[in-house]
Amino acid sequence: MTTAEATGRPVDRAAAVLVCPSCRVSLDGSYTCAPCGTRGHRVGGQLRFAGFADAELRDDPLNRIKERVKRSFGPVYPLAIQLVSPVLLRRFIRPFLASFDLDRDLVADLGSGTNRYDPRVLCVDGGTYANVDIVGDLRTLPIGDGALAGIVSVAVLEHVPDPQAHVEEMWRVLRPGGRVLCYVPFMQPFHASPYDYQRYTQAGMKTLFGRFDVLSVRVGAGPTSAMLWTLQEWLALLLSFGSRRLYRGLIPLMWLLSPVKFLDVLLARHPSAAVAASGFVVEARKPPEARP
Repeated sequence: MTTAEATGRPVDRAAAVLVCPSCRVSLDGSYTCAPCGTRGHRVGGQLRFAGFADAELRDDPLNRIKERVKRSFGPVYPLAIQLVSPVLLRRFIRPFLASFDLDRDLVADLGSGTNRYDPRVLCVDGGTYANVDIVGDLRTLPIGDGALAGIVSVAVLEHVPDPQAHVEEMWRVLRPGGRVLCYVPFMQPFHASPYDYQRYTQAGMKTLFGRFDVLSVRVGAGPTSAMLWTLQEWLALLLSFGSRRLYRGLIPLMWLLSPVKFLDVLLARHPSAAVAASGFVVEARKPPEARP
């Protein structure tokens, strides 16, 4: 990467590696593919190629809550989410990002949602959230082969109908020797945002990333988080007496129990924590000799 490419916002740095999400032809800094006619467009600092319809995000109750909390808490939103969420994620993302030179290495958060871990990380999502740099389908990314040094994917693969297709796309856009960090839930209640399809065991994660060199599969969120989220849902169901409206009203009250999750600081370290973990995180590398 040249010095010119290494400066500026990640969306501007990504412009040099844009390809048509349909036929993989280089877009050469434009947003329209001449051979097939696929069109993208830029809205401010955001490139849009596909993604969810606005109605899909608007009709999702969980997403509405996230957006309301974000507007209410502003810059302290990440801290607010950590406090009210029933899941205590072990701090694995920042050390992973710190292993890259983010001023030069292009690292993407695929399925970033409303999060941005670092201003130098390229945020890609199906929703047109304000922090997202590229809006598109994660199965057909408008990013060239081998263009990324690293990928972060947190709580995304459970929300897609074909996770293997997403993992194959990660393989394509990673350069040889590039690494991916992916968190996927194991024991968690259903949570559509806007959809929810599957869960993975520790062995399942290794199989899902079988084409990669799997460097580690760790407990990402511990057994207390698994128990607490289930308990919150169970109490809301029990106390709502069959009323969906009352159930939705009770869920935020159940978040008062969320501090219990901090027991995972100890319990997630138990040698058998994987038996009842809330989720796992895999770190995997595309072999240096690999081809797209």
